[in-house]
Amino acid sequence: MEEANQTKQLILDAKNICLIPLESEPESLTSCLALFYTLKELGKNANLIIENFPEKLNFLIPSLGFISSPKNFVISIPKDTADVSQIYYEKNDDNLKIHLTVNKGKIKKENVNFYFQEPKPDLIITLGVKDFKKHLENKLDSFGFLLDAPIINIDNNQDNIKFGKINLVQEKSISQITLNLIKSVDDNLIKKSVANCLLAGLTLYYEDFKSKKTTPEIFEMAADLIKKGAEHQQIVEGLNQTSEKESDFLREILKQSKTGDELSVAVLDSDQFENFGETQAQVAMEKLKVIGIKNDFLVLWPSHASEPVVKGLFYSKKPDLLSKIAKNHQVILKKDGLFLSIPESDVNLAKEKIIKTIINE
Repeated sequence: MEEANQTKQLILDAKNICLIPLESEPESLTSCLALFYTLKELGKNANLIIENFPEKLNFLIPSLGFISSPKNFVISIPKDTADVSQIYYEKNDDNLKIHLTVNKGKIKKENVNFYFQEPKPDLIITLGVKDFKKHLENKLDSFGFLLDAPIINIDNNQDNIKFGKINLVQEKSISQITLNLIKSVDDNLIKKSVANCLLAGLTLYYEDFKSKKTTPEIFEMAADLIKKGAEHQQIVEGLNQTSEKESDFLREILKQSKTGDELSVAVLDSDQFENFGETQAQVAMEKLKVIGIKNDFLVLWPSHASEPVVKGLFYSKKPDLLSKIAKNHQVILKKDGLFLSIPESDVNLAKEKIIKTIINE
């Protein structure tokens, strides 16, 4: 109870709040949107620190212009590098050009710094982020203003290092944790937009409530969100639509596929799908089933994660083989398949590790 009161007070006292989801985890994004709408209802200045929303979640956003993000972008050149006497810019439909007249010195790319200059937030809320500093590791030049603010850390990964002032790290869906957080502030804050986002997250996590993890409590929670305005049918249709990028993903898998006697392998070594995660892997796996793939099928691609990780999926109708791979690698087990997360920077080395596991017992 003390933690709930402390969390509530942090939110109520804060004016500027930054929300940071894990972009590769759709449930983190739906929960983040639910909190965004809630904070707006409370009159807070809420900013989302995110590069892109997946296309299939666009139905949860009334307009991208409604989403706030850091806007005060600074280009900085040290004075001892060059003496800049004049600045002007050209702007057209295609691009913006900034022209500098240099009296003394020489400007090189490495001398130019780019960052956001924003007021330090009163509060940061992270969702699905295991390690905050590592998550920002390659972004500190731009997002250094986020450091040292108090953090509410929401996650269901037990490897979370508990970096927050408040750590809501629990073995349940992120949507449930977020729902309980919003209720602890004020149950009346759960309007239709919030209910839609939370129900979408529950639908993702519990596989449209077909997962064995779905309990009577979850059905009651979903029913309550529907009573508050959530539209289950619209959510199911929105989440199940195949985006253009997911179609590209499947085409690339089939294009790169190399088929052996019992195993087909596709290595996607470009960064085109680096933000793809478990949800996109599940979509691709279902499409492969529809196509009628008879072989075992391994797909690997590089991840956008701060730690070097190769993501992948492995499809097989052999339970013993799925169990063997699950014992040797970090996986999420699905029916007929696995979603893989391999600590490795090289996709081909990750492929060798998996194939070695398949071949050797």
